[in-house]
Amino acid sequence: MFEINRIKVVKKIFIFFWVIGLTYVFYLQIISGKKYAKKAKGFQETTIELLAPRGRIYDRRGRQLVVNRSCFSISVLPQYLEHKRKEAAYLLASCGVKDFNTTYQELSKRKKFYWYQKQVDYDVGKLLLTKLKKAGLAGAISVVSDNDRYYPFRDIAASVIGFVGSTKPGNKKGWAGIEYEFDSLLSGKPGKMVCGLDGLGNIYYHPSYKSVPAVPGCDIYSTLDLDIQLIAYEELKFSVENCSAIFGSVLVLDCETGEILAMVDYPDFDPNHYERYKPKEWTPFAVTSEFEPGSSFKLVIMATALNSSNRESILKERYDVSQGYITISGKRIKDVHNWQVLDFPGIFIHSSNIGVSLLSQRLDALEFYLTARKLGFTLPTGIELPGEAAGYLDSPNRIKKALRFANNAFGQGLRTTLLQLANAYACVAQGGILLKPYIVKAIVSPTRGVLYQGQKTIIRRALDLNIANEMKDILERVVTEGSGKKAFLDEFEVCGKTGTAQKLVNGVYSAEKSLMTFVGFFPKTKPKYLIAVLIDEPKRTEETRFAGDVTCPLFKNIATRIIRLKQNELNSFKQPAARGGLREEGGGKTRRTGNGERTTDNGQSAWGGDNG
Repeated sequence: MFEINRIKVVKKIFIFFWVIGLTYVFYLQIISGKKYAKKAKGFQETTIELLAPRGRIYDRRGRQLVVNRSCFSISVLPQYLEHKRKEAAYLLASCGVKDFNTTYQELSKRKKFYWYQKQVDYDVGKLLLTKLKKAGLAGAISVVSDNDRYYPFRDIAASVIGFVGSTKPGNKKGWAGIEYEFDSLLSGKPGKMVCGLDGLGNIYYHPSYKSVPAVPGCDIYSTLDLDIQLIAYEELKFSVENCSAIFGSVLVLDCETGEILAMVDYPDFDPNHYERYKPKEWTPFAVTSEFEPGSSFKLVIMATALNSSNRESILKERYDVSQGYITISGKRIKDVHNWQVLDFPGIFIHSSNIGVSLLSQRLDALEFYLTARKLGFTLPTGIELPGEAAGYLDSPNRIKKALRFANNAFGQGLRTTLLQLANAYACVAQGGILLKPYIVKAIVSPTRGVLYQGQKTIIRRALDLNIANEMKDILERVVTEGSGKKAFLDEFEVCGKTGTAQKLVNGVYSAEKSLMTFVGFFPKTKPKYLIAVLIDEPKRTEETRFAGDVTCPLFKNIATRIIRLKQNELNSFKQPAARGGLREEGGGKTRRTGNGERTTDNGQSAWGGDNG
């Protein structure tokens, strides 16, 4: 009897544990099956992100402005480092990207594949890979080939090209210039690959595993001409340093198409070390910065007068400026030189503020305002660069005030950008047609071909053809007879205008600090090149008092070298190789490479071969 009871007890115990076991199996397979299957799969396979090569940026002739340089990226499988976290953290910290504590915390918190650091220096990656192999951690920590952004021309086109930056590991994006504006296209699309894992954490690939290939980023062809960009940079650097100015900017525009051939600031920043500079220094001055232009803005009142209903009487009148000043609303407006009596063209040839003030009293404020708007002032041009400024001009009601109208007429009390100013002069060069300036020639996808093709775009007819031609005649005389004599070229007729603007200091126009401009285009008969130059606060001397002495020689030096460049291209059977671009390091001032020699030709032939 006792034996039978014992057998029953054993049976019940067996059945009890059998039921428990069956219940647990049911729990594992049915209730928590997906959870544990997923966990087991995590030890058997992993998904790796495939990095997409970033698109390249070229000049108009296909010369590379940005280089994708070989480097390494570091990935980690933390689930295989549970007992080796400290050792792994020390090794990873040795590459100098993050400290030990930060690395150790990451390894402790993370549970699956992640990028520890993308785009580390090539030599650092090679050294880390050697250390990992010696420590037996090369399976759980991978060092894979990658590429990072390198800018071989450094500050020569930095504010236009921009750069790629990051605030945290693996989060690199375009932060300025073209790199920012077209980041989504340049970045491409990362892919992914499912790989198997062995017991030691080593990764292996099997054809049956799914993978999605990475799509490389698009390439962008800019309208910049690297040769002209380099010429503008060298001449601007020389000019800024020679007159001890604080800053300078140059813009070279193709009058016929609206293409930006060069956009240069000096000093600029080195995009390879962008963190050493303030964000304001990352932007192209010609696009993002506003300033009072001074006399170069007299273009607007010239156009207003020539288009006014009483133009005949305005053109016939003689303007007495012999007193040396004019008083408007209790304020004196002066000329530096006494020009006695001037006709209408003479006001602009000699850049008389008194003459322009007298002229403003004969004109309608609304017409002046509308003419400025037609020429593109206060309106963004739509250039393909971030942060474009719009400028500022008083409302017609405020311009009606005599003193305000006079001030605005000679470029005070308003703001413009160098690009807007240049484009207004380009409008005159093109017979009154305002074009949209652009800096992207083409966007090319590696998989879909050409996505975008930049082209000449007419915004509107801003001026009558005859009026534009009259303005060209006056602007030519500025260079041959007036304030722009030092911009004269032997080879071609130049049309242009100087501007010497006093700078506001604590709400008062300074007698010592000025901003100087010259905007000119050539040849007059069929304009091809427009060059706008700006020098900010040249050191005050007898030789640097006026824009004619500072910005006109800069214009002339750039123009002369462009002419020689184009003549040399015509005389060559093959396209010239890209210039060095990488400047020699060293102290002291930069010596200009041009020697000022001139050659003559038969006029238009100098541009005939420029199909870039």
